[in-house]
Amino acid sequence: MTTAAIDIVILGRPYKVACPAGQEEALQRAADMLNERIRKFRESGKSASNEQIAIMLALNVCHELELEKDKNHQYADAMDRRIKMLQHTIEEALASKVN
Repeated sequence: MTTAAIDIVILGRPYKVACPAGQEEALQRAADMLNERIRKFRESGKSASNEQIAIMLALNVCHELELEKDKNHQYADAMDRRIKMLQHTIEEALASKVN
C-alpha cells in the first residue's frame, strides 16, 4: 500500500501526515471537522488548554464511534433475524410443495 504525505493544520499548527494514497481528501475533511469541533468547544466559553481540548474531543469522538458501532450491531442482528426468518419461510414453502 502506498502512502502520500499531506499537510494539514490543526489548532493553527501545520502537520505533515502520511495517509494511504487516495485518502488525502478524507483525511483533510477529518482535519477540517476536528478544527470545527475545536472552534465550537472554544466558543462554548469553556477555558481549556490545547491538551484538555484534544482529550475532550477525542473522548467525544470515541463515544460517538461506540454509539455507531452499537447501532451497526443492532442493524446486523436485525438483518440476521430477517434472513433466518426468510430462510425458514422458503424452506417451509419448499417442503409443502414436495409433499
